Amino acid sequence: MKRFLLPETGRFFKANLHCHTTLSDGSMTPQQVKKEYAARGYSIVAFTDHERFFRHNNLTDGRFLALNGYEIDISQKDVANSYFTKCYHFNAYALDEGEREPVLPKPAYGDMAGVNTFIKTLNANGFIVCYNHPYWSLQTLDDYRGLKGIFACEIFNFGAYNLDGIDGNQTQVYDTLLRMGNRIGCVAADDNHNRSPFGHPLNDSFGGWVMVKAENLDYKTIMAALQNGDYYASSGPAIESLSIENDTVSISCSEAVRITCTTAGRHGQAANAVGSGRLTHAKFEIDPSDVYIRLEVVDAQGARANSRAYFLDEWKAD
Repeated sequence: MKRFLLPETGRFFKANLHCHTTLSDGSMTPQQVKKEYAARGYSIVAFTDHERFFRHNNLTDGRFLALNGYEIDISQKDVANSYFTKCYHFNAYALDEGEREPVLPKPAYGDMAGVNTFIKTLNANGFIVCYNHPYWSLQTLDDYRGLKGIFACEIFNFGAYNLDGIDGNQTQVYDTLLRMGNRIGCVAADDNHNRSPFGHPLNDSFGGWVMVKAENLDYKTIMAALQNGDYYASSGPAIESLSIENDTVSISCSEAVRITCTTAGRHGQAANAVGSGRLTHAKFEIDPSDVYIRLEVVDAQGARANSRAYFLDEWKAD
């Protein structure tokens, strides 16, 4: 039986899930953010200003959806040089349009049990939680090996990549969390502050996004799609369809030079374009021992699109 890993029906909505405005340390108002992102084909922006929760329901209309949330910082204290301060940054997205209060008190850095209790409390208060930019946060395996309760990890952060000169790709962190038993998704996001104007090489907008597949552009439907994993992350390429039939996964995408299938073990596979040729389809055979699969598409400019991880028992149970 053919199973669609990305939903067969519905449409894709382009979303930036990490955004700062003049309500914290960004340079554009929420209204300006909406105008600029909508003009470039975005249907969704999650407003995630630092440490304070704001509702932006007034920005939502038939063609644009504002998601409400905030970004949380849990940093080391008493570090002499701030450039070496390790931190957890989490985006908390509200599951509905209602009012919320930031969760307090925040735990101390290094208190993993306290961090996980904090995330659990966020979940209980109607938020889903994304783990942001581990490389930018200077974190190592010891910092994130014990994280529980997150729904996703940033696999690409455009601000870290384009503005800070830090590798914005977090594929190794994502796979490590998966291989440790976490069933989480992956998102790409801008983390935009817009301190440089549009068109400037250091502007941090429009470089990382999520394509959410859903029937309608309304708050409840989009949040359900995010929780269900009905999306992919991208910094360029498009994933048009993704399905599995008879232990063969099939992907259709925009023009690519490389398509890979990563698993929990060493049974990874790759399809590579020859010479100046381009790929738009690939098929990979799935082994019962693979535990999970995730697909990555790389275009000629080196930009990537990533599916979330799909665990084999998700369709084996059908």
